[in-house]
Parts: sequence; structure tokens; C-alpha cells
Amino acid sequence: MNRETIIRTVIAGALVVAILFGWQKVGPTIERMLGLSKPAAEAPAKSGAEKKPAAEKKAPEKGTPEKGTPEKAPAEKGTPEKGAPEKAQPPAVTGGGLHAIGAETAPAQPIVLGSAAYESDYDLAATINARGATVERLALSRRDYFRSVEDRDKSPGDRAAMDLIEPDAPVRAFSIPELRVRLRGADEWSKVDLSDIIWKVVDEDGHPGQAVLAVDVVDSAGKRLLEVRKTFRLSPRAKAAEAGGAAMPQYQLEVTLDFTALDDRVEKIMYELQGSPALPVDPGRSFLPTAIAGSWSGGVVQTAQVQAKQIKKGEELPAPQFLAGEEKAPEAGAAPPPALAWAGEMDKYFAVVLIPQKPSAEGTFVSGAQVAWYRVSRGDQDTAMPGMRLVTKELAIGLEKPVSNACMVYAGPKDAELLEKYYGHLGLQKLILWAVPCCGAVVIPGVDYLARLLALVLDVFYDGVRNYGIAIILLVFVLRAVTHPITRWSMKSMTEMQKLQPKMEQIRKQHADDKETMQRELAKVGGLKTMGGCLPMFLQMPIWLALYSALGASIHLRHAAFIPGAWLPHDSMFSMFLQDLSSPDMLLHWHKPFFIPGVDIPLLGWLIGGLQGMLAGGPGGITNFNLLPVLVGLSMYLQQLVTPQPPTTNPQAAQQRKMMNLMSVFFAVMLYSLPAGLCLYISASSFLGFFEQRWLRKKLGFGTPGSPALSAEPPVPEVRSSAPAKAAKEHSLVSGRSKSIAEQIEAWIRRLMDPGEPKAPETKKGKKKRGK
Repeated sequence: MNRETIIRTVIAGALVVAILFGWQKVGPTIERMLGLSKPAAEAPAKSGAEKKPAAEKKAPEKGTPEKGTPEKAPAEKGTPEKGAPEKAQPPAVTGGGLHAIGAETAPAQPIVLGSAAYESDYDLAATINARGATVERLALSRRDYFRSVEDRDKSPGDRAAMDLIEPDAPVRAFSIPELRVRLRGADEWSKVDLSDIIWKVVDEDGHPGQAVLAVDVVDSAGKRLLEVRKTFRLSPRAKAAEAGGAAMPQYQLEVTLDFTALDDRVEKIMYELQGSPALPVDPGRSFLPTAIAGSWSGGVVQTAQVQAKQIKKGEELPAPQFLAGEEKAPEAGAAPPPALAWAGEMDKYFAVVLIPQKPSAEGTFVSGAQVAWYRVSRGDQDTAMPGMRLVTKELAIGLEKPVSNACMVYAGPKDAELLEKYYGHLGLQKLILWAVPCCGAVVIPGVDYLARLLALVLDVFYDGVRNYGIAIILLVFVLRAVTHPITRWSMKSMTEMQKLQPKMEQIRKQHADDKETMQRELAKVGGLKTMGGCLPMFLQMPIWLALYSALGASIHLRHAAFIPGAWLPHDSMFSMFLQDLSSPDMLLHWHKPFFIPGVDIPLLGWLIGGLQGMLAGGPGGITNFNLLPVLVGLSMYLQQLVTPQPPTTNPQAAQQRKMMNLMSVFFAVMLYSLPAGLCLYISASSFLGFFEQRWLRKKLGFGTPGSPALSAEPPVPEVRSSAPAKAAKEHSLVSGRSKSIAEQIEAWIRRLMDPGEPKAPETKKGKKKRGK
């Protein structure tokens, strides 16, 4: 790698870092200055209702609550806010003369289905709230999953269960924020909000893991028009074993909605079913909650997703958007939108997904999946969270034609084997993002397959050694053995480049005033050998990216320790060292965040802020010191010491060595907040490469005094034109060795690029003689 290439690489890396972290601060301002960002008021109106920005929202008029409102308007009289004491409730939310009647008071005890206990037969626990007939808590069994690394070493009864619903979210899981009713002879739909009414608990002798709640919709005269029942059903793991075979993990909650018309005036209904709010943000991880939807296209499921966004305090929320399907029916002759397969929320390792049941040739009862944003404030930072809603089609209903819609809620881990085995026909395995976008936008083709393969290899090694850290080191040995021939060729190429340094230096002096000619002549002399030293690193870059994706996608590496926790002092700064290979190694950790001073300095502040974000792994402060990234930089520096280099008397060579040392520091900073498993792989690979190169130098005689590689070369004749250089390329540039395959390919390409050159006379005569 010559000096120009190194300088371009460093500059390109610095520009990428500056763009990634600087745009977060100046991007919104530039967009507003250029008029590229539209306020929520410019979003297309839905159903004839004009959308207003969040800052200008007013309480909706009586009977017309605003559809898709991310931040709820003040409740009307008789409708307590969420979290207010449960008390007697008069008729609640009204809409077009219709309102809902439920219970006067909520049950004294919450309704709990299933259990999160370690010894329970259930894989899931669901807590039902009568207000809105919603699920206020979904927790996984402590048998398989728990909240943090600290819980791993606790007794099963003392572990904190893994919750899948954000407790402070302003939206209610599986509520009906809008029910539309079309009465015969009416000019428009009537709207009723069922998310804040206290539903009646229906006592039935049925399934022990079942809860049934009901509410009535009445007209202005108090006559009952419609009864709505919502049934929650949760099955234990043992039930699946009765059907034969292994017990299927029951990460499923069935939600059934039954609509029964009580008056012949009711003609049609349609409604919105709120999905789960965003999953709780996992501390120490930069993966923000994401809304995702899958739609059928050509017999396979295609996904669309939108991630939570960090916004400024008081900044407007994004406009609601459809991820799949659309609200209005397509025009005559237009192709119908793809049928929705499922929609929900996910984070790095878990997901809560709504799966509409009873699909038909026309799809399901669902028209599409809409994202209605809501705000979550933490300190000085706001986050726009994407809340998913299912929007139904217009459903015909009558006295003898009830409507029953069912959704299966998958609330569990993003386990590849589990999703492929039981939900492969739905394409639910696409919840796992095996390919992390490079630079935040571009997905490199093939990385997802490589990441999946690496995860399978790690699982095979883990089955033998029962430690994912050792499995990663074994993977290093395997991949180093596979790439050993390339490393050997690289060492030869770099050593040959040393011998060509006098000739290349002569070309630089001869064409000092003509940079283009100098580069062309240097390329003729160096050929493919100029990339020899970088080739092993370039070949490993896809492996690094795939391993980073595998560490973030494989739930088996969540809370996977390298060092046994018993070896570390408990309740100390060292207690978290290498206890989770999917997060930074944390040799030292502390609770009070540390911020690099100078973020507020004009012009320089955004660079300091970018460095702060790289070291902290997000917008927060630095709370740990990581050792492995430092070892990565050190191992890269040691590799430079044993890599064949031009003589140090050459000032240009000395400058190249300094640039490579800076690259070691740059890599250490870039990797500082990345998963410990990735840093373990890179550091182990670099240290193994250090000893591999030393062994190759000794075995092949490269770089030792008196060796052919460093023996004195006779003076190289001055290059006057490109013709002698091309003629010289017919033989190897290195004396004592036949032309390599790379040089043969290069010579063949040059002949193709310059076919018009006259051939030697003797060749023509020879052809004539052979023709005769």
C-alpha cells in the first residue's frame, strides 16, 4: 500500500465518521433551510379529516376524535387519563351520537394469564387491564430469558423477568382506539373510542388461561346497537405435547374480537387495533425499537420497517404512515395491494407481532398496517416511537351476521430455529436482521448468508466447548487456516515490492512533473502487488461485518459470557468484564456517565460530539472502559512491525509507517463500543496473524539479513517510455523467479487493451511459413 492510498483511506474514513455523526446535529437544520422537511400539517389528510401539527393540536370536538393521533388529546368529561385512580364512570367517549357503556369500576385485582415463574408450565405471562381491555404487561418465563446479566447468577425466583411492553408508553397494547359504525341511511361513519372505557369482565366457566371482556355501543337515546367482546387466551406449554411430539414453545397470546349487532340499523363496521407499543429500550445497546410489517408478494413475505428516531425536545412527530397495505380500497382496474401477513414491534432480540387469522384468497380482514408515532421523553432527549396499528376493511354486519376476527400475538425471542420451524410458512424468520446496513443505509449482498453461516459454525463449536468466547477463537483458527495461502502470497508480494523500490523511486523522480504518467508507470511496475499487503484485510472485512451482524442477530449470544462470573469480584467495577459477548467487554464500568468536555465549542464541538458518540455507543455518556478495542489497535501495530517495509532511510516509508500507526488508533476508536465478541475475533485474528507472519518470514527467508529478498539489486536502467516497460512485463520483474499468475493475467489484460501494436517481423514470417 503506497502513501497515496493510505492517505485516501484515512481521509475517506474520517469523512464517513464526520458525516454519520455530524449529520445528526446539522441535518435537520439544513433540511428546514432547504425546505426538504415537511411539517405534519402537509401530510395527506385521511378520511377527509385535516391533520394538524402536534404543537397546534386541540381537543377534538364532541363526537369526532382525531384518527391516528400520536399524542392523545385531553379526555372528555367522564374519561379519566391513563394512570388515574379507577372510579365510577358515566357514559364515556362519544362519536356522532354513539357512545360506549362499560363497567362502573375496574376489578380490584388485575387479570393475570399464564406465569413467568421458573417452574411454571407457561412460557409467557400476560396481565390484562379492564380499562380498554388491554394488555399492560407481557413477560417471558424466567426459565429461558431474563432482563440483565446480573440476573443470570441469581436464583430463578429472584431474577427479573424479561418484559416485552414498555411500561411508560402512552399507548395501550391491543386496544381499539377507533371503532367506526355505519348506520343505514347515515351520510357518514360514527366513531367511538374504546381504549379508555372500563370493559365489563364476563364470568364464564371456560379455559383457565382465558379472559373475556365486553362493552356495549349505544345511540344517543341509550338504545344498544352493538356488543363488542374481546377474548384473551393463553395456552401452557404442556398442551402442545398432548398432540404428540415435542412441546411447542407457547409464546402465543390469542386475541379474538366478536362484534354482535343488536339493532338492524347497524350496517357496516371497521376499526383500528393498536399493536404493542415499542419494546423497552435495552440499556447499553444502541438498537432502537423498530416497527415492522410483512406482506405477501409472489408467494413470499416481503418486509418493510421503520425505526425509532431521536428528535429534539419539542420537535414535531413524523406524520402517520402505512407500512403495508392502504386504508382506502383501490380504484376500479387497479391492482390490489399485497395482503398483510403480520405486523408488530421488535428490538434486537425479541418481538411482539400481530398475525391476522383465517386468511383467504382476498387476504384477511385487515386492510393494512399503519405507524402512528408517539413521544417518549428521557432527560433532555425525546424519542419518536413508531406505534403499529392494524386497520381493518369495511366489514358487513347484521342481526344474523356477527363478525368475529382473531389475531395471534407472537411475543417471544427472535430465535432462528424456532421461527423457521413453527412460523416459516409466515416468513416470520425475517424478523431476524442477518445483514446490518453498512453506513446506515447500504446492505452488502451476501452478508446475510455469511452471517447465518458464521452463527451456525459458532453454535457447532459451542456444542463442543460450551463457551462462545472459545468458539469465536476456534473460528479464528479455522478462517486463518483457510486464508493462509492468501497471506503467504501477500507476504511474497510485499517483499517483491521492496526489491522494486529503487526502480519505483527512479520513476517518481523522472516523472515528478507529470503525476498521471508517474501513476501509470508505477502501476506497470508494481502491478497487482501493490494491493498484496492489504488483500488479507480486505478479504476479512466481509467476515468482520458478517460476524458483527451475527452477534447482533443470534439470541444465543445474548448474555453469553467468556469468563466465568465466579472468577470476578461481585459488586465491583470489574464484575461485568466479558460477561456479555453481544455488548462491549466493560473491563471497568461505573454508573455516573462521563462526557468529553468541549461539545459546545463552535465548529469543533460536532467532531468532539462524534467522538463521544463513538466511544459511548450512542447519545449517552461513557460508562465503561473497554479493553479489547485497545488490544485490537495494539495487535495491528505489532503486525506493522513484522510486515515487510521499505528501508527506514526513505522519508516516504517513514511517513507511511506513521500513517499505519494512526490507522491502528483509528480502528481502536471505531471498535470501542462494538460487541465484545467482534473485538475478540479481530484481536485474536490480529495476534494470530502476527505470529503467522513471523513464521512465514523465517520459513521463506523474507526480511532477514542476507536473504534474497533484501539482497542488493543491480542498478535498474532508466525507463524512457511505456514500450520497454511493456516488453519487460513479458518476464517476471523479480530475478530468479518465473512470472506469477497475477503477472500473467496483467500482461494478458494489457495485450487486450492495446491490440493494434504491430508484431515482430519474425512472427509474421513464422505464420506465413506455417500457412504454407
